Amino acid sequence: MIMIFFVSTNSDFETTSLVETKDFNIGSEGDIFLVDNAKLSGSNKLGNSFNIKAYKINQINNKLPIISGSKITGDINISSKIHIQIKAKIAEINTKSNVLKLFGGFQIINEKYKLIGKEIFFDFKKNTITSDQPLTFLFSKGEIHGGKLQIINSENKENGLLFLITDGVKIKYLL
Repeated sequence: MIMIFFVSTNSDFETTSLVETKDFNIGSEGDIFLVDNAKLSGSNKLGNSFNIKAYKINQINNKLPIISGSKITGDINISSKIHIQIKAKIAEINTKSNVLKLFGGFQIINEKYKLIGKEIFFDFKKNTITSDQPLTFLFSKGEIHGGKLQIINSENKENGLLFLITDGVKIKYLL
C-alpha cells in the first residue's frame, strides 16, 4: 500500500511536509503511526535543509510535536556552502521548535572532517549545532577529543563554521 499524508510544521519551515512510504500502519484508535523505510525532507527560510532516510519513523506521543526515527542516514545543508552527511542510531525531530536530535551514536561527515559522538542537536531556528556529550573530531592531520561542542556559522561568510570545543580537550596533531 502507498500512503501520502501531510504534516503541519512551524512557520519557519515550508507550510507542509510530504511523506511517502510503502508501508503504513495506524493504530486502532487512529492516533498512532509507524512509517517503514521512509524519507523525510525539509527546509527553512535561512537556507537550512535536510534529507533523511530512516528505517522506522515513529510518533512519540500524539500530543507532542516530536517524530522519532531509527537507523538514520541523510544530508543536511547548514548553508548554501556547507553540506554534511549524517548517520545515527536514533533521531528525533521537534516540528515545533525546529530541533533535530541525533543520539545513540552519531557521525557527521564532511569532505574536511568527521564528528563522532553519542548525542548532538541541530537547532535550525538559532542556526547552531551543540553537544554536551563527549565527542571526537577527526580531520586529515589529527583528531580532537572534547566534552562539549558548539558549532555556529561565522559572521564572515568566507570562514564557514566556527567549532567551539570545551571540557577536557585533547588534541593529537600529525606533522
